[in-house]
Amino acid sequence: MATRVEWAERVERWERSGLSAEKFARREGYKPTQLYWWRWKLRADGPAQRLPPPSTEAPRFLPVHVVTEASLVAPEPIEIALPNGRVVRVRPGFDPATLERVLALAAEETSC
Repeated sequence: MATRVEWAERVERWERSGLSAEKFARREGYKPTQLYWWRWKLRADGPAQRLPPPSTEAPRFLPVHVVTEASLVAPEPIEIALPNGRVVRVRPGFDPATLERVLALAAEETSC
């Protein structure tokens, strides 16, 4: 079964030949309807993407520098302002269970 790239090449050769689809297809050994369909399909999908010719060189590896998520953004504390006017500042890496207890205590109306 011919690939999309092969059909793109066939359609291109047909269009350059100046022959009718019937004559070109008969000469090449396939049906004229296939030429018409592939021409329509290739035009509908946009310009063909040509693949570069295969390289005979061995692949080269480039150096890689791994960047952690923490180094992308400077960690800043989170501030939680409670309705009673108290503010709780939470640094990155906090323990969620401890934060829950602290917020419960800070939300109380009694003085700390």
